[in-house]
Amino acid sequence: MAETTPMNVRNEEMEAVEEEEEDSWIPLTPPGQQKFASHSIGDNHNRPVDDSKSVSTTKTSWYHGFALFGDSSVALAMSGLLLLVALATSAFLHGNLPFTENLSPEEIAYRALGPTPIIASSIIYEMFPTSTQQPLTLSEEMILAFERDGVIAIRGLLDANTLDALDRASMRLVEEQKQKNQAKTQEKAKIFNGRKSQGSQFYTVRQNAIFLPSDNENTTSPFVEVAMMSAIPKLAASLLQSQQSPETCTNETVRILRDIFLAKDEDQYICGWHVDDIGFWPALADAPGVNAWIALDDMPIENGGGFALAVGSHKAPWRYDAYELTGSTHSFPEGGFTSSKDILHNRPGNGTCNIKDAAPHLQRRMEETKRIYNIKRGDVIFHDRWLFHRTVPFERDAVSDRTVNNDEPLVFRRYSVRYGPGSSIIPPGYGTEPSVISLAENGGKSADDVARDDAAWYPKVFPSVDVAELHSMKGLAMERLPAAMEKSEDRKRRIRPRRTRQH
Repeated sequence: MAETTPMNVRNEEMEAVEEEEEDSWIPLTPPGQQKFASHSIGDNHNRPVDDSKSVSTTKTSWYHGFALFGDSSVALAMSGLLLLVALATSAFLHGNLPFTENLSPEEIAYRALGPTPIIASSIIYEMFPTSTQQPLTLSEEMILAFERDGVIAIRGLLDANTLDALDRASMRLVEEQKQKNQAKTQEKAKIFNGRKSQGSQFYTVRQNAIFLPSDNENTTSPFVEVAMMSAIPKLAASLLQSQQSPETCTNETVRILRDIFLAKDEDQYICGWHVDDIGFWPALADAPGVNAWIALDDMPIENGGGFALAVGSHKAPWRYDAYELTGSTHSFPEGGFTSSKDILHNRPGNGTCNIKDAAPHLQRRMEETKRIYNIKRGDVIFHDRWLFHRTVPFERDAVSDRTVNNDEPLVFRRYSVRYGPGSSIIPPGYGTEPSVISLAENGGKSADDVARDDAAWYPKVFPSVDVAELHSMKGLAMERLPAAMEKSEDRKRRIRPRRTRQH
């Protein structure tokens, strides 16, 4: 306790206050603020003490203001030691101490990113369409969560009949792939050269599923029902509008820029943390976007096979480094590439899937901030176009157990729909985009203009579906899309670089 004034200058009121201080130490507080003396017992527990009645004439040194544990010599020493430890820890984390010279460049780069952000807990919101056909609306909490995290998950958007129809349609695609694989296996057995084939991330990949024919000429396919006519496109439009200024949103349409059905099997190969390049999201980098990732199977976390998202990475200060290192759409040259040779020789970065090799420190940060939802069939994950994400491989224990029991291999299905504003510019030049392969003039135009001048390659879903575009889609599916897709697949083989496995 600080030294007090002589007894002859104390008044009775100050003596009472000092007796109280002997019972409990009260930290120094600026004048005019209340202090609360903490007692374990007695009538004075958490009783406010008025500073105006406890002023002492004692003069304290300037360094007493740094005391954390009191103003005795021992307390001051402990406070100073704690301060030194804090400063040393901060310097160490930022690589400013001499003994950080032994750290690897990767560790130094990682520490330069700063503290690991604290991410919010995983929540799956529930929304159920009502019989009154009133449109579903996102709550303010959901919109704020999307802006902060870059992702929200919603359960209940698709009714049982719609899910069942989508289930049947997607299982046909899986079965078609199974038959193709069996034919390939028989063919490879005849020409086996002893080399082990490289793994595939997905068992089935079917782009442009909305152009698949329906079972009945008078009905639309389940993929069209879900991607264009359910509550999903309306909510995606709401999330897009929340990202833009009111002036930008005025009369803005929303269109499907790409839809893909995917089935993940037990192969351990995955594409590392990435944002979709122009092959999977055909729009230049200045266009925003929202992906609706729809689970068609239960995907319990303990089995793997689901979807991981690096929360907040769409706003992370290091994101542009990651874009450059992986050669994302941000590095797309003005006017586009001129040939497959131009792409192979001049595309910057180490490849979309190779962040682990290109920037291990960013891989580590994304792993630390990842979120994996405990997904149920029909759940929808909405995420920002620029949120880094990756597929989760199946846990080996889950695979081994099924092998021992002679169960069917695990296959988890998902349907992904990428929504963007109609003002999104389609990448021009040489590439794999079917609309540009079919008509080169579509490159460099907005999705709205492509629909107006050519055909509904990117159908409108907001503010409403255009019936004329639905007819246009059927014409594309029968006449121009098959040839464009065949040429697109050939170009993909020509420009595919060697890839590195991600584990």
